[in-house]
Amino acid sequence: MKKILLFGAALVAAMSMNAQQVMTCNEAYTAAKALASGDTLTVNNTVVIVEVTAYVTNGGNGQINNGKQTFDIGETATETEKTIQAYLCNMPEGIAVAKGDKVKVTGKLMHYVNNSGTKDLAEFVSATAEIIEKQIVEVDTISDLSVCEIIEEGESLNAGEYSADFFEITTTLDSLTYTNKGKMQQSFFLFCDNGKRLQVYSGAMQDSILGAEGDTVKVFGKIMHFVQGEKNLVEFEGPKVWVVGKYNAVYDTIEATVAEAITIGKALDNNAKTSAVYAVTGYVDSIAYAYKNGSMSFFMTESMDSLTYEFEAYSVDITEELAAKVQIGAKVKVTAFLQHYYKAAIVDEDPEKCKPEIDLVETVPGAAFELIEEAPEQGFENIVLTEKAQKVVVDGVVYIIRDNKLFNALGTQVK
Repeated sequence: MKKILLFGAALVAAMSMNAQQVMTCNEAYTAAKALASGDTLTVNNTVVIVEVTAYVTNGGNGQINNGKQTFDIGETATETEKTIQAYLCNMPEGIAVAKGDKVKVTGKLMHYVNNSGTKDLAEFVSATAEIIEKQIVEVDTISDLSVCEIIEEGESLNAGEYSADFFEITTTLDSLTYTNKGKMQQSFFLFCDNGKRLQVYSGAMQDSILGAEGDTVKVFGKIMHFVQGEKNLVEFEGPKVWVVGKYNAVYDTIEATVAEAITIGKALDNNAKTSAVYAVTGYVDSIAYAYKNGSMSFFMTESMDSLTYEFEAYSVDITEELAAKVQIGAKVKVTAFLQHYYKAAIVDEDPEKCKPEIDLVETVPGAAFELIEEAPEQGFENIVLTEKAQKVVVDGVVYIIRDNKLFNALGTQVK
């Protein structure tokens, strides 16, 4: 029997008579924090199901994923200390909760402390939430500004500062940079004609519809001024996004070898993309990251006898079944726009801070994938790398630096 420490003998006696108990949020918080780390509230070896009616103090991203949502509850909507996390709480009504909502949460109560000790939470697990009352929040929304005008508004904020107002804009999705199908989140840029960009960061895609470049989207949320090193952007931080019009342009597809794709891509300006779609055929020579969130990235070469590490199939749209067949030596075809990715070399007196140049041609995220031939059974070692490759040439020999490790042209780590 797990050792449990409860905050009062009367509570112990009451719970021993019934395996489901109604508590206030403060009572549940105190009971959970009195448990040993990782313990679930039990009496006489019976798990106690606790029912708490309280207020949402932090609604997460306001989005339900796979029927579940994680949020915090407290005795009042403004509680900041005695809060309980409802972890991956079942939301049977299909409605996400937000800060200020009154909810009834029923489930197992536990004390969660992570390995580093940086999180020490009272937590509901295997719980279900019922919305008692939705909080209606009236906010000022500015909806008559262009992308350029929103950027100007954001630049007037201090670094790291959020706007007091909400902004809403309907415009064209220009450059998609990130997609998480599981969480239905996407990041992308909206462009101003003066060359500046407005970033939509980790937008919660509504109506279970993901966006693509060229789509018409409505974005709603607060903006902030993000400054970090050389980055100086105005961005929507975690906004809601609706795809209100799909872009159905039909492009002529141009067949290309890897060598041809590299030549075409490197003729572009840095971060620029082609106006045509290319279907590039070649062999997988290393895997940048394995299947994750419905996509994967890998490098391709013209021939396994001559590896260049200059063409990356980046964030390819792929099924888990096909991803398992993307092995080094497999012959594949990817179809997408091409873009040029370049970073200058960094020279420093400290050798550990020196970094060679990166000069790659990549597919735009979301490329279509076709497996032409699986890798031979006696193929190459399948090395999975997590950072972009950096090519260096030493005494005429090509080496690849990835994850601060050195690999030769066949993908074997150099000791």
